Amino acid sequence: STTIMTTRGASSRRLTNNDNDNTTTNTNHQNNPLELEDNTRTIDAYLDEAYTSNKWTSKLSFLFLILSLGVANSSDATEILCISYILSDEAFDKEILHGDVSGHGGLIAGSVFLGMLVGGLVVGIWGDEVGRRPALLVGLIINSVAGGLSAVSPNAIVLALVRLVAGVGIGATVPPLFSLVAELSPPSTRGLMVTIVASFWMIGSIYTAVMAIIVFQWNYGGWRTFALWCALPSATGAALVYYLVPESPRFSALHGEFEKAVKVTNMLGGYMGNDVHDDDALTLEEVQHCYKDSVIEDDDDDEDEKSKMKKAKQSIQTLYTPKMRSTTLPLQAIWFSLSFGSYGLLIWINSIFVEVHLKDVYTNALLFAVANLPGNVVSGAFMDKVGRKVMLSSSMVCAALCLACFAYYARDPDNQREESGMPVGQVGIVLSACAFQAFSISGWNTIDCMTGELFPTSNRSTGMGICTASGRIGAMVAQFVNGSLAEDPVRLLCVACGSLLFGAIAPCMLGEDRAKRPLEDGVENSNEDEEEEELLSGSYQSITPPPIV
Repeated sequence: STTIMTTRGASSRRLTNNDNDNTTTNTNHQNNPLELEDNTRTIDAYLDEAYTSNKWTSKLSFLFLILSLGVANSSDATEILCISYILSDEAFDKEILHGDVSGHGGLIAGSVFLGMLVGGLVVGIWGDEVGRRPALLVGLIINSVAGGLSAVSPNAIVLALVRLVAGVGIGATVPPLFSLVAELSPPSTRGLMVTIVASFWMIGSIYTAVMAIIVFQWNYGGWRTFALWCALPSATGAALVYYLVPESPRFSALHGEFEKAVKVTNMLGGYMGNDVHDDDALTLEEVQHCYKDSVIEDDDDDEDEKSKMKKAKQSIQTLYTPKMRSTTLPLQAIWFSLSFGSYGLLIWINSIFVEVHLKDVYTNALLFAVANLPGNVVSGAFMDKVGRKVMLSSSMVCAALCLACFAYYARDPDNQREESGMPVGQVGIVLSACAFQAFSISGWNTIDCMTGELFPTSNRSTGMGICTASGRIGAMVAQFVNGSLAEDPVRLLCVACGSLLFGAIAPCMLGEDRAKRPLEDGVENSNEDEEEEELLSGSYQSITPPPIV
């Protein structure tokens, strides 16, 4: 028979005094998948009811909380993209690179992604132990400090080391950030909320492009001043998260902090317009009834490092059990290919613009950043309607086709002219680059949402960390590949196009689309997982789920 391995618990139940009418109860459960067969509320059900039953004007506090997480996400864009502008600066080339773009330039660009690999993996696992909020704050603080130190780096080696540390901070923010937004959002609008947070990549990229125009084109400072400005969103995001964003109530409940979980859940309901003091507020008994049998015992303070490493290893191994590997491996493939094809290209986009003789590099880069907007609008409008898998595959295929058009025009950017004298090749390059950015950002919004949904609460941050680490490997490899191809834009673009087409196949291998579905808290385990269950028996407790009628 099927059991559930869980460190995080099952869905919460509303305690009822009347179980006479089983037929009515089962019918209600079938009508509302967020409630169990005894018609009891889950945390998801309470949040969904609060969000859908109140006017939008009553939800402004909740939306401001989501926007605070968005500001934290914008730091990802500013710290990554700032290197793109710095690498294309002539003064930086003379002072730091000394003309060695493919060597020192590739080292500086690649070090960021190496740091992101380490940060995402380590903090992803840590986020399942200490909580989403503290892990996110640590990442943002590291990012802001290291970003500021970039401004005083004396040479390429020191700058690469500082960017490595900055990358650790960047990588550390993504797993807890998207785990947190998924767990704080109502299921019916989870896709929209994740898209709003993810769309702040656009805000960060526009901010970076505007600062590049002010600093480099208008000569208000140099690359060191620019590096300082790019560290500001991380510091701002850390302050907003510290003062405005609570810990995930799911995480709190699964660690036995029932009162905190109830307080945060009702606070979120209040942010959406509910009266936290009325009879419909979520009760302590409801949460206890759900999570009392699956509470995780927190590590002892004197637990040795060997035991902690063993638990971290077990957390990762859970993702590769027969039941979970069909989710983990395709997601890793998508993250790798999407990062290689998009992140890898973003770092070198300004260098490509220079190679194809675009004169106003910074204005074109600003257009490239603004091109995120239609991608964010489309993904926000349709992700919850068409489903994650369709949205992701179609976005990646369209992005690949745009790169093919980019490569076509890049073959001859100067000589294709209309009678008016307008360089058709250059116009085609800018338009195809902007279209690529729109479709790729739609893909990123979707994979951010999908990854947070497909992993259970018990391993959500670890799963996000593993997937983002795969993406960082792809982006890191792309830096050296693209660095060697920077003087041959057509080949560079064709390689990125192939990577995206490969990744577009992987969503077909994933299981059920979880759009508008409740989040899972535990890992379903079948008979073929028995060996893995024995391996992990020290950390996981098996419980039999209630029958779903």
